[in-house]
Amino acid sequence: MDNVAIVAHFDANDRVETNFIELLVCLSKKFDRVVLVTTSNISEEIKGRVNNIHVVNRPNFGYDFCSYRVGLAYSLENFEVNNVLFTNSSFAILSLEIFGKTLSRMLEFLQEFDVVGSTESYQFSWHVQSYLILLKAKVVSSPWFQSFLGGIEPTNSKLEIITRFEIGLSSAFRSNNVKVATLLQPSHERLHHTGLNADGMREYVSGRAPLSSTTPLTPQFNPVHHLAELIAREMGYIKLEVLRDNPHQIDLAFVNEICERDRIAETHEMLSRNRANYTRGGDNISTLKASKSNIPVTKLARWRRSRPGEVNVAVIVHLHYIEMVPVVRRLLKNIVVPFDVHVTTAFEGFYTEVFSSFYDLAQSVSIYCAENRGRDIGPFLSVYRGGNLDQYQAVLKIHSKKSAYSSNGILWRDSLYSSVAGDSLTVLRSIELIKSGEVGIVGPHQYYLTSDRFWGANRSTVRRLLEEMTGLHPKANLELGFFAGSMFWFAPQALSPLKELPESSLIFEAENGQQDGTLAHAIERVFCPVVRSQGFSASSVVLGGKDIHKYSMIENDVPVL
Repeated sequence: MDNVAIVAHFDANDRVETNFIELLVCLSKKFDRVVLVTTSNISEEIKGRVNNIHVVNRPNFGYDFCSYRVGLAYSLENFEVNNVLFTNSSFAILSLEIFGKTLSRMLEFLQEFDVVGSTESYQFSWHVQSYLILLKAKVVSSPWFQSFLGGIEPTNSKLEIITRFEIGLSSAFRSNNVKVATLLQPSHERLHHTGLNADGMREYVSGRAPLSSTTPLTPQFNPVHHLAELIAREMGYIKLEVLRDNPHQIDLAFVNEICERDRIAETHEMLSRNRANYTRGGDNISTLKASKSNIPVTKLARWRRSRPGEVNVAVIVHLHYIEMVPVVRRLLKNIVVPFDVHVTTAFEGFYTEVFSSFYDLAQSVSIYCAENRGRDIGPFLSVYRGGNLDQYQAVLKIHSKKSAYSSNGILWRDSLYSSVAGDSLTVLRSIELIKSGEVGIVGPHQYYLTSDRFWGANRSTVRRLLEEMTGLHPKANLELGFFAGSMFWFAPQALSPLKELPESSLIFEAENGQQDGTLAHAIERVFCPVVRSQGFSASSVVLGGKDIHKYSMIENDVPVL
């Protein structure tokens, strides 16, 4: 039976810090197996530097608990698992000697207790902090823990991870009569130095029974911050967010005293690289800084991957409303040829439902998570400009439109869906037109708009974009013609000028409920002109490939714009 250390690794710079290698080496000396679950491509850097290590790569979704789940599943499949340590890359070792003794103490405590943590916290609610926690074999194999593990999934925020899984796990310890201990046992004197009042000290100390009290302290008290010096001296490490942000302005002079001299410079260099990537949110939780890119940056998770030439039809769906998944699924059932699904969304919490809803319909499912900027257009451009749709001959672009500001929003969305994929005949005819090589875009006939009243506040931006992409003369007459709602079939090569636009021309505004005048509204109006600039026609199923702009659509209207 193997004692296994499961390590969740994330590095914003996709590198392996020397301090992290030292953590892995320490673990390899105390545990039979080390399973490193990383969101970075670092396997080659790790090889040969740590004994008994197994590296598992996964997409960057779900924070550490998803890595813990992946790592334990891998371990149970490949080893005879005994006790399990869960830890992560959120702390820096100051003293290798002291930290080694900390791991030994945790293993010793496991003779008497079922779960041994390094620290416990009353921030939000009592819980054993999950960055360093050891579970006895009987806990790992218990039905309740396996059920808890099966419920771990990506969420939409770090706070939700803490409340559902970190605090949730400790609640499960309590409800299943698990014997819990933590190494950190500060005296009244030490607590007094943190600024806790007398009531707070009594609450904290009285809670330090094998199964801790649920009496909450002030939610601002977090031992890895307020007791950082004690943790460093007794257990040999410090949380990176304390070194990086020091939100409570703790005197950190002890760091240079405890840290081995030849490792101090490397620790400070690591902090400099680390500091540039983080900020603190309104909930005082450390988070990654938002991307400064003009176009929303996406991170990808994928179920299967079609080989080039294997599948030539795809759907790209922007999903802002999770309740729309069943509606989109019913629509995609009308696609009766093999296809891949690409989903863009701003919410990591959609991850599980998206995969479970589409995996049996599509040949592959890819999810791109990006900040909520540019509506469906911004993430679409990010995916398209990244070459992720180049392998297909025909792609359907749709989104979970609600137009919540209008009572006609649902009516229009359903009409758009019906126009582009309402039945298998519409789908097959659209694909056939695109594959003919003459048609670049096929959209809803009744929603092709040409009246000048639909320019809105977008004319000047449309002109600028077309001048940059198609060489439109500054004095040339600019005619409006676009598929309102931005749902259509298209040939990826027909939109290629969109890849040539410099990123400086694609500054998507922050989301603020705008109904007109944004870059997304302007780009909605350039798809058809771009297609024509490449020698393709813009058409509808009704017209069977003939360019729709040759016909009078002046009377066309939309329920909502």
